[in-house]
Amino acid sequence: MNGSDQRLIALVLINNDHRAYGELVLKYQSDVRGLLIKLTNGNKAVADDLAQDVFIRAYKYLRSYKATAGFSTWLYRISYNAFIDYTKSLKKTDNIEGYDCISDDHKDVGSEIDMQNALKVLKETEKVVVLLHYDKGYSHNEIAKMMDMPLGTVKTHILRAKEKLKKYYNDEQHR
Repeated sequence: MNGSDQRLIALVLINNDHRAYGELVLKYQSDVRGLLIKLTNGNKAVADDLAQDVFIRAYKYLRSYKATAGFSTWLYRISYNAFIDYTKSLKKTDNIEGYDCISDDHKDVGSEIDMQNALKVLKETEKVVVLLHYDKGYSHNEIAKMMDMPLGTVKTHILRAKEKLKKYYNDEQHR
């Protein structure tokens, strides 16, 4: 974790400095929102709601943050948990249209739609590890710590996801 993050977190924890927390939110909101947009298949409204929930949860549990991993790593874990909670709530209500749809503002961006459609073939965990590895640049070890899963499991999820994505793109080329 960089010194700036440590300083801001200390100000929040010691002085309940809301301005300092606002700086952390500004610094990380694009990355968190970007991950959530991809996890929700381009649904910006849902991603925005989830991102807000992530930063509320992060503030609430900031005292439990251990600086053994980067602050962004901790936020991505919270983001993943918020996404899983969201998908569980959809399954309970059978209201999956918000999750499966691609928002109108993505319909004119062909490669983004192709990627969003391709990501739909992955299981939720596969999607998360692939995005964290290839989109956010985290190592397998970092993802294993972030997701609280064995390193071998992370590698297996990435391998399976790559196989599914390769099959998806091969099938698309033959249509």
